[in-house]
Amino acid sequence: MASNKKKTGNRKTSTPAARPPHAVVIGAGRMGADIALAFALGGWHCDVVETDQGARERASSHWRQDLKRLRASRAISLLQMHAEAEKVNWKQADLAIECVFEDLQMKRKLLKSIEPRMRRDAIIATNTSSLRITDVASALKDASRAAGLHFSVPSHVMLAVEITRGGRTSDDTMKQLTSWMTDMGKVPIVINRDVPGMVINRIQHAMYREIYHLIDEGIATVETIDLAVRFGFGFRYSILGPIVSRDIHGLPIHLAVSEQIYPTLHNGKVPSKKLRQLVKSGHHGVRTGRGFYQWDPKTIGSRLTHFTELLEDTLKRVKRRDQPTEF
Repeated sequence: MASNKKKTGNRKTSTPAARPPHAVVIGAGRMGADIALAFALGGWHCDVVETDQGARERASSHWRQDLKRLRASRAISLLQMHAEAEKVNWKQADLAIECVFEDLQMKRKLLKSIEPRMRRDAIIATNTSSLRITDVASALKDASRAAGLHFSVPSHVMLAVEITRGGRTSDDTMKQLTSWMTDMGKVPIVINRDVPGMVINRIQHAMYREIYHLIDEGIATVETIDLAVRFGFGFRYSILGPIVSRDIHGLPIHLAVSEQIYPTLHNGKVPSKKLRQLVKSGHHGVRTGRGFYQWDPKTIGSRLTHFTELLEDTLKRVKRRDQPTEF
């Protein structure tokens, strides 16, 4: 499919200099709540729409706790929670981003409903992690202002944000999103071809397919694989990317190993048997107390907080945000 790189001409997507930028996040689940937090820490005003009362309460508690821990409690004034979309002043919004469940029809319906509420120069984004941007934006009258804006959790810490061009996304939209993310201190990952999963999830799930195959076949245990990745190749990746690491180790040996291993790698088209069994049995991970591992509900909250703190400490050591290495 050919990318549409035609400029929109009359439509400007720049934010007025007289006021801070303004975002609307639709959905305050774990992802949406954390994306809103990232915007507030970046100096944005952020309205959040969530119809579920429990989700609203959890998100508000999450914001207060994290902002207190980060000594940024004043940023809470930039966050406004709403139970209904009608409560939002949509004409103030420079950007709206949907963070609802990964369901194509739900996302299409949602974007179609907010489009007439927004200024014509505002951008509409989807945080989808697997769907094609073109498909999600197909119900919009003006899809030139729609793009993918995919964050990772925890969004206030993780630097990479994938900015994906849909079939009708304009250059102006891509440039504005890239500028906004750079100004927030993020690392824009600009993707000019609309493929399911973008870049990060395609790479991750290629790895997970092989990992789950090794588990299903009894070749390695869950614990063995986690140790192998954490203390093997994963140990390097906060200071360099995977391609530059191959240059360092030498391409001839990499090619020779690839020729031996590639024919033996798993290429299945369906998810792992073990993964499907766990989900079917209601073992969904930390939320239910069991996934591949057992999780103690008494300690999981403090452990996840410590996990975030460790990531924040790692973030402090990242100096070269526009380079593939720290050296």
